[in-house]
Amino acid sequence: MSVAESCHRTDPNFWRNLLRRYRFTSNLKQAALAYDLGVTQAMVSRWESGAARPATDMQEKIRALTGAPDDMSAPLVGWRNHVAFQPGMAAVITRDGVIETASAGLAREAGLPRNEVEGRALGDLFRGDLVALLNTLNAKGFFDGALENVESADRYCFVNSHGKRDIGPVHGLHWPHLAENGTVWWMLTGARVGIDEFDLLRTELGGQIALSERG
Repeated sequence: MSVAESCHRTDPNFWRNLLRRYRFTSNLKQAALAYDLGVTQAMVSRWESGAARPATDMQEKIRALTGAPDDMSAPLVGWRNHVAFQPGMAAVITRDGVIETASAGLAREAGLPRNEVEGRALGDLFRGDLVALLNTLNAKGFFDGALENVESADRYCFVNSHGKRDIGPVHGLHWPHLAENGTVWWMLTGARVGIDEFDLLRTELGGQIALSERG
């Protein structure tokens, strides 16, 4: 076992981030993930809050289920492949706002083929909250390594040849990842939520976003 893998097995934040990413890119609620793993929703909640870490046998089950790279800070190429086929809303975005990789779910929500989403500027496809979020990430040093992750409550509004398409409130989780050229890109994940849950998120976050700075 490598030193990095040993650290991951004992670091609650590794499992917290892995599980949350998997749920968001797979468009799963905690209860559904708990069912797949054969545990209670309360246990998944404890793992995702960082209050506890999975037992060794459960760690192996989680790795097998998620099929995600072992290293959460692994080069972007592994996460790009993982994102592309996810049924939930996910994307890999450059600091200039170009959507380099879009998930199948994001393309479906946009009502466009994936090849018409990828390579486009965020501002060409969205209006409102996501464009504001990109500006905030740039201003707060997200692309310069200042932030560990960002949580957001956004209203997604797509723009295409048929006009605007408002799909409603989304709970977002966002991480920085290294591209092959050493620059930091944005890995976006989002899951639809109801109006009541969205309002509660906005209250808990103190607005649209909450930033987690690197320690």
